[in-house]
Amino acid sequence: MTIQEKADISKTIIALALAQYPRMFVSCSFGKDSRVLVDLAVQVKPDIEICGIDTGYEFKETLNFADRLVASRGLNFRWLRPTSNDIARIEEYYGDAFIKDDQYKCCEMKIPAINNVLAEYDAWVTGLRRDETEFRKNTPIVERGKIAKINPIAFWTHDDVWNYIKENNLEYHPLYEKGYASLGCEPCTTQGARQSGGGRQGKFERAGRFAGASNANKECGLHTMV
Repeated sequence: MTIQEKADISKTIIALALAQYPRMFVSCSFGKDSRVLVDLAVQVKPDIEICGIDTGYEFKETLNFADRLVASRGLNFRWLRPTSNDIARIEEYYGDAFIKDDQYKCCEMKIPAINNVLAEYDAWVTGLRRDETEFRKNTPIVERGKIAKINPIAFWTHDDVWNYIKENNLEYHPLYEKGYASLGCEPCTTQGARQSGGGRQGKFERAGRFAGASNANKECGLHTMV
């Protein structure tokens, strides 16, 4: 199957999901998978709502790239953030620690940020892929939770993502060129096995994430809690 054929299937999935779930948003971390997902989604519906989660601990490069992409592509975008009460509660619990109960404080901020708006929607669209980690290997196209979760590129590979980016000349997050294999918040993300600009996929695709916690190189918890 060519990358264009995969893209067409993914766009069909998004279109069918929109028909069933008109109140739907696309989640965007501004990483490589989100970059592809956003490009596919706006081809289906140019004004589709796109949401990013700002934990308050984002890389400045992420915020700058987000500003550039939203402006250049005219995206219908908004940041989701925890409330001041959520922040105060989490800060009090963590105190001077940044990891507690094997969870990074920045990751903990994601949960209320998205939970606070889920009632506004029927479904959300993610860039999860089955070949990213052992945890994601059985990712379905549609999941049922608090709202429906649509995973239209679940069947794509790491190489598919970079090939699509290259073939369509898409700008992508600059930190990939500085040795980051996977991107999240600044405190829970360190440089891992280098995978910039379409480098070979390996078992270290999420290398450098959540160091010092039992879920190192795995999950932040967002997709297991929502």
